[in-house]
Amino acid sequence: MAAACCCILSCLEHFVVLVLALALLGAYLRGGTREILRLLILGIKQIPGLSGLLGSVLKSESASFLNSTNLAPKAGENAKIVLPKKGLPREKILEKLDEMRAKETDHLEGKVFAYTYTLNDDHFELQKEVYEKFTEKIGYSPDHDELVKYFQKAFLHENGLNPMIYPSLRQMEVEVVSMTCAMLNGDAQAVGFLTSGGTESVIMAVRAYRNRAEQLFPWIKEPEIICPVTQHPVIGKAAHYFGMKVIYVDVGPDFRADVQAMEKAITPNTVMVACSAPQFCHGIVDPVEEVSNMAARHGLPCHVDACFGGFMLPWVEKLGYDVPTWDFRCPGVTSISADVHKYGYTVKGASVIAYRNEDLRKYQIYSFSSWPGGLYGSPSLAGSRPGGNIAAAWAALNSLGEEGYMARAKILMDITDRIKAGIQSIEGIKIMGNPHMTCMAFGSNHPDLDILVVADLMEKKGWVMERQQNPTCLHCSILPHHNASCDALIDDLRESAKLALGNKELSKKGKAGIYGMMAAIPDQTIVEDFIKQFFSDVYKVQK
Repeated sequence: MAAACCCILSCLEHFVVLVLALALLGAYLRGGTREILRLLILGIKQIPGLSGLLGSVLKSESASFLNSTNLAPKAGENAKIVLPKKGLPREKILEKLDEMRAKETDHLEGKVFAYTYTLNDDHFELQKEVYEKFTEKIGYSPDHDELVKYFQKAFLHENGLNPMIYPSLRQMEVEVVSMTCAMLNGDAQAVGFLTSGGTESVIMAVRAYRNRAEQLFPWIKEPEIICPVTQHPVIGKAAHYFGMKVIYVDVGPDFRADVQAMEKAITPNTVMVACSAPQFCHGIVDPVEEVSNMAARHGLPCHVDACFGGFMLPWVEKLGYDVPTWDFRCPGVTSISADVHKYGYTVKGASVIAYRNEDLRKYQIYSFSSWPGGLYGSPSLAGSRPGGNIAAAWAALNSLGEEGYMARAKILMDITDRIKAGIQSIEGIKIMGNPHMTCMAFGSNHPDLDILVVADLMEKKGWVMERQQNPTCLHCSILPHHNASCDALIDDLRESAKLALGNKELSKKGKAGIYGMMAAIPDQTIVEDFIKQFFSDVYKVQK
């Protein structure tokens, strides 16, 4: 019996060797020695111990290459940059800019062969003049607006695609991300990238977790995302782009994510969980700690969409308001998106996608090594990345510092409290849930008051109203310029509600009638087709 077993094992051994030899021969015939080496490396990558060794070698080689460039860190340079306690004076910020730009090659010398296609001529000056006409007042102060505009103009045609061409942009991006991660209570391991806005930040997080699942769980062919129905639609947009499916879960009566319902929605195909801080619809922070703990129990990454609240909630909490824990203090939170161009008070568009560690961030990066044009890598969806937006974001954070953000948060929360109190004093109108920051929704609590009619009446008074559905309500985001108009808002809202109360005929007219009709259509695909047709029509040249 023993002899028979040995014979079988010997035959199997010879068979395995034969198969391996044939595989290597086939590889050699297809691609020569290079193909054989490729297969050997693939095999090594599957062996846990050797795979880690290969990763260490790659890190060592990357560090060696970095040290040979103008991006090499200085001796003793801090690995983590935090927001200054007090904003830096303009002169100091400009001095730091000059120090960074001294490392760069001036493209006007004609020694750079790509990335900047504009000369400093009359044509460029015209573009700057037109840009000036459409520059938003960011809202902090006129001096802050001028500083941010100065930095954007300084890099108006520079491209952040290649970090070695404009090392100052690379340094500013790294510092903006580091300051943001620290503000979100990330440790020294937290990293990220700047993007063009919240949409790109969320899309990048979804891509990262899709890529993670492809590597770790290749048997998942229809990856799914679990999130509350109040999650920003970009989550569905990202899923549509990447061939994924979103499982939307109803929220509770308080408009917060229902953790138990989300957990029940998890399937073997689930690759990530998402929630918001706050969700934009009603300004309410989801129970992030509970959601992320639940995700961690199932081995799932949890993304927090804080595009709206990322640069406001940290200061609202420090002002003493009741804010649920939502950032990297929650162990299960693996990534956060936060827009600098909202309450970070910089120009459009700048957002940060932050990850708990470098291993997670790597799943976002795209690389391609076989292009005849050279080695290609890209950290975000966009290839060309406007340098002015990066520079302006860096200037904004350094200019304001913690004290500046705290001061503005207090002003805005005072305005918010005044508006909330005013709305709650109006007959027939209620605040939806319990908003946590400078954003709220209000609807009707009277059967004879149509809140959509109130919106129509307000627009006749010059207000631009944001209509919402499921349930029907109106949305307000509180901004710096509302300090001068909040009393008028309450007065006009009170008058409009009084006129709308009991006046049911108005529900059939204006936008109230249109929105009411849309809500009554049972097949939402018809509404979605209407939206597509509208966008197709509105972006046509008008004669």
